[in-house]
Amino acid sequence: MKKIIGLLAIAAMGVTLTACGEQSSQSSDNASQSSSQTSQAVTNNDSSSQQAMSSSSSSHHDDTLWNSSKDAQLTSFINKWAPTMGQSYEKYDGQSQLKTVTGISYPESLSNELVNGQPGLIGWAPTGEGDYEYNVVAIYNYDNPEPPAARITYFFAFHNGKPVVLVDQSNNGDPDCKPTSNQDVASAFERIANE
Repeated sequence: MKKIIGLLAIAAMGVTLTACGEQSSQSSDNASQSSSQTSQAVTNNDSSSQQAMSSSSSSHHDDTLWNSSKDAQLTSFINKWAPTMGQSYEKYDGQSQLKTVTGISYPESLSNELVNGQPGLIGWAPTGEGDYEYNVVAIYNYDNPEPPAARITYFFAFHNGKPVVLVDQSNNGDPDCKPTSNQDVASAFERIANE
């Protein structure tokens, strides 16, 4: 009888140990699975936040000196400012030549435009980055309806990466522009360009 009780005791211990081992194994598998899921969730969150940061920074960061948002702000400024001067300006739209009352068309005539008497310094560069001393991003022209034919043409440009406004009021001879003395126009362009 002692043998049977001993065998039963050994068998019971074996069953108990086996059950404990399985429970421990299950518990460790669950912990491992939970840890793996947590790790995967963290990885997914990290990659989601990296994607969000990446798309956020790319959509809000524009390396060009000039863009459509700044161009719209400049148009808004000109449309408010021009009437205070008793004038109405036409903008070069980037496609059709802007024809002036004196027979000059822009941007085609930029190749003939002098800057303070110097040739070959100015050209059309819609982003503000080009091969010219003065990279023009916007052109606005006012034709005076009173004879004799007269015009005021503003060139909004970047010179060595800095915003500058040039104005041409020449009515005969070579077109020649110089930095504007109108501080309202110059400071508005500088403010918009630096935003």
